[in-house]
Amino acid sequence: MIIIYRIILLLFVFLVFPDAGVANTNDNEEEDEWSTCNCPANEANYNDESQHIPFARMAYLISVHNKRTLSDGAYLLKALMETSHPGNTAIILIHVDKRVGISSRDDTVEDASIKNQFLYHDSTLRKYVDACHATPACIRNRIEDTKTITNNNSNTNATTILEVHSHYAPEWSKWSMNDPTIWAMDYLTHYNTKLSGSSSPMWDVFINLSGDTLPVITAQRISQLFEPINGPLGNTNFVTSSSCATGLVPTSIFDFPKHTMKRSHYFQHNIPKTLSYIDAVTGEWKKNVKTPIYFGSQWMALTHDFVEYVIRSMDHPNGLGNVLKETLIETEVLMTDETFFSTILMNSPFKDTIPQLNDDGALEQYPSMYYLRYERMDENNPNAWGKYTSSDPLYDIPPRFGEVTDGEGPAKAWGPYFLGTYDLGDIKDSGAIFVRKVSWTVDENLVFMLPVRSTQEGKSEWDELPDIRWPSLGVKIHDPFIWKALAEAKKAKEEEDEEEVEEA
Repeated sequence: MIIIYRIILLLFVFLVFPDAGVANTNDNEEEDEWSTCNCPANEANYNDESQHIPFARMAYLISVHNKRTLSDGAYLLKALMETSHPGNTAIILIHVDKRVGISSRDDTVEDASIKNQFLYHDSTLRKYVDACHATPACIRNRIEDTKTITNNNSNTNATTILEVHSHYAPEWSKWSMNDPTIWAMDYLTHYNTKLSGSSSPMWDVFINLSGDTLPVITAQRISQLFEPINGPLGNTNFVTSSSCATGLVPTSIFDFPKHTMKRSHYFQHNIPKTLSYIDAVTGEWKKNVKTPIYFGSQWMALTHDFVEYVIRSMDHPNGLGNVLKETLIETEVLMTDETFFSTILMNSPFKDTIPQLNDDGALEQYPSMYYLRYERMDENNPNAWGKYTSSDPLYDIPPRFGEVTDGEGPAKAWGPYFLGTYDLGDIKDSGAIFVRKVSWTVDENLVFMLPVRSTQEGKSEWDELPDIRWPSLGVKIHDPFIWKALAEAKKAKEEEDEEEVEEA
C-alpha cells in the first residue's frame, strides 16, 4: 500500500510540476546557451575603443576533476570568454583530470576499466569549447612554429588561445595536487615562443582556477587591475587568498600557535629547517640555507617573471623548486598545494613582490580588496577561549546535486563550502575578484548574477552587488517539498525493484 501511495505521489508530482528537479531551461535553450561563443569581438557592433585602456595579458588555467566541475567549469569559461576584450586574455588552458578523461565517443572504444571515460565528451564544457573554436573572432589558432603571425594562419584580433589537456589525476592532500599547475607553468614558459610566434612574452599574469570558480567582475576589468605598470594589482604575486592567518600575504608556520595542525603537522614529520640548492638566477650553490615553510593557497595570481623562476628552479635537479618538491614528498607531509609555491616565493628574490597591506589588512594600492578569492573555510586558529571556530556548510545539498554530479557527496570538513545568494554581502565586503565554491546545482542565482560590471561612472563593480546576508536569527533553509517527494518516490521504486528481484 505504501509503495502504491508513493508511486501515485510521484505521478502527481510530475503532472503538477513537470519541470521539478530540472534546471530552469529546456533542452533547446541549453543547446543554444552552449552552442554559441558570444565574445565581444564577435558582436556586430564591436569596437576596439576599450583597447586604449592599459591592460595585462592574462593566462588562465582551469582545472576540472569530476562531473560537477565540468558542468560548472562551462560557466567559468563562458564568463572569461564573453567578458574579455581581444588582447585581455591571451591563453586559457583547461586541465581535465585523467580519471574523467577527454576521450571522444567518435574515435574511442569504450573501456569499462576507466571510470567516467566520456564525461568531458558529453559535457556542456566541451560543447562550449567547440563553439568557441568554431568562432574565429573568439579563438586564435595555436602557432606551431616561430614564424610571424599573419592573417593567413591566425586571427590576430582573436580573444585567446584555448586548449584542453588531460595529463594528471591529482589526489586530495597529496603532492599530485600541484601537478596540473606546474604543468601549465611549464607549458606557458617553454612553449611561449611557439604560442606567440615571437620571442616576446605573450602573457603577463598567470591565474589558476578550479572549475567551480566564478569571476566577480569582468575579465576585461581583471586585466586592467593587473596591468603591470600602473594597475593596482600589477607586479604583485598573490599566493594566498586571505584564508590564512596573515591575510593576503603568506603565513609562516611559526606564526601559527604551537598546538595548531598547520604548524604541528610539519614538525611531526621532521621537515628540514635548511635546504641546499642551486640558485636559479645566479647559478650559485647555496648550502644549508634556512628555508621556513609558508602557508598560502593552491589558487594564485603570479607574475610572468616569477613563473619562469619557478620553472627554472624545477628544471635543474638541484634547483630550489626541485629540492623542495623532493623534500615534501620524502617527508610525506600533507597540504603541499598550500605550501609549495608560497615557500618558494618567500625564499626567493621575489619575496618583495607579495601584496603590501594597510593596517586594516586590505591591499595598500587597492584598499577595497581584502581577498583575492572569497571562500567560506574552517579556520586553523582558535578563538580567545582556545576553541576552534567552524564554518559549517550552510547550504544543504539537494537531491539533484547527486544526480547531476555522478553521486558526489557534500563538502569535506575544513571546506571550502558552497556559496549562494546569502553570501553576496560578504563577497561585497571582501572586494574579491573571484569566488569559490559555486555551482548551479546548489544556487543558480549566483551563477547567473556574476560577473557584474559597473553601470555608473565612479561606482565600483562591487557596489553593484546586492547587500544580501545570512539571516542572523538562525533561519535555516529546508529542501523544497518537491525534492523530498521525488526522493521518496525514487526510493520507493528502488525498494519495489528489489522485491521483484527477490521474488524472481
